[in-house]
Amino acid sequence: MITVLIVFFINSIYMGYYYWRDGSLSMLELIGLPIMLGLAWWFGKQYDIARFYSEKDALTGVYNRRFVDTYFEKHAHQMFVLLLLDVNDFKLINDHYGHEAGDRFLQTIADELAKCVGPKDLVARWGGDEFLILIQTTGQAHQEKALTETINRIQQNLKNTSPENLEITTSIGSAHYPKQGNTLDQLLRIADKQMYHNKSRRKLKSQ
Repeated sequence: MITVLIVFFINSIYMGYYYWRDGSLSMLELIGLPIMLGLAWWFGKQYDIARFYSEKDALTGVYNRRFVDTYFEKHAHQMFVLLLLDVNDFKLINDHYGHEAGDRFLQTIADELAKCVGPKDLVARWGGDEFLILIQTTGQAHQEKALTETINRIQQNLKNTSPENLEITTSIGSAHYPKQGNTLDQLLRIADKQMYHNKSRRKLKSQ
């Protein structure tokens, strides 16, 4: 839309000048305006699509790994908590209902995660059935309680979206920035270790 407006503005000035100078406009100039506007709209649309897929995951519509790197650099002066989420036994979805159903479930997960966090927080698909969440925080002690409530809300919401006769649970690991790490890789290692610890503990309880 911005591209169309720019082209329209420039062409209006151009046509206005020649109308003022010559007292009329040629047929080519009159026909050329809608053609130029159409081309401007098409090129603008292609730019929007390219930008969308450079930042967003094509399947779920949430942010992708590339955007997380950029986001982390831009917000390195803030305090936040990184959550790494893995869907337990997600393979059962594909085995029981097929890969298309698995894709739809991933889309549902992304939608539910977006509902569980604030407007300033970030949700990204990290790969496969793993999602990453960056939650802004003040670092105060009561934030731990809020974080626990957020994790519980995420787990409950995702559990409620499980297909019939197949309960899906999640394992979540967390890491605080900059308290526990100064780089994204450091935070990911901490959160990943905690996530798999929680996954292993769940498996032991289920045996």
